[in-house]
Amino acid sequence: MDLTIILDIIKDYGYIGLFLWLWLGMFGIPVPNEVFVSSVGIIAQKGILETPPALFTIYLGVIASLTTCYFLGRCLGKGVYSKLEKHDKIEASFAKGEELLNKYHAFALCISYFLPGVRNVVPFLAGFMKLPYYQFAIAAYTSAIVWVTTFFFMGRLVWNHAQLFVLYRLELLVAASVFIVLYFAYDWYKKQSDPTFIFQKYR
Repeated sequence: MDLTIILDIIKDYGYIGLFLWLWLGMFGIPVPNEVFVSSVGIIAQKGILETPPALFTIYLGVIASLTTCYFLGRCLGKGVYSKLEKHDKIEASFAKGEELLNKYHAFALCISYFLPGVRNVVPFLAGFMKLPYYQFAIAAYTSAIVWVTTFFFMGRLVWNHAQLFVLYRLELLVAASVFIVLYFAYDWYKKQSDPTFIFQKYR
């Protein structure tokens, strides 16, 4: 994802923009949330955002998205379900979500947000199936903490490694070239030493 997009959001709307992106992203914004959160982690690493407020804002956006899906399922589930299941792709997501809920019950909410395609379907189905709110909240909000911190700091880690690559790019390229040459040399030697290889070659 182009960091300039997030920088524009921050410039125009601040932390509220981050919150709205994560919340309204469930309605079809064509950028994976993993990419967005990791990009915000990079921006925080560069000092443009403060880490604690950025993390907290992202977390609020995620749980707002999950909670909205839950109450849509609980209050409007039947009508929404009947309309959405007519689409093949959404029907497949519903089937996967139902499978997870039937197999893991409330724990399905702990793993669903790590699975693109069902992350918002499972909370919707949990509401549709009248899962008690407290069970939904414990499972979904706890897993959201893990998800947010994982991808936020993954972005920072990737940025740090990217900086190291720029700094030592020549040395890394030389090391990679040597490794490739040694690998192909070893592979060639192994084939020459393999009787099966010699037999097939001259048969």
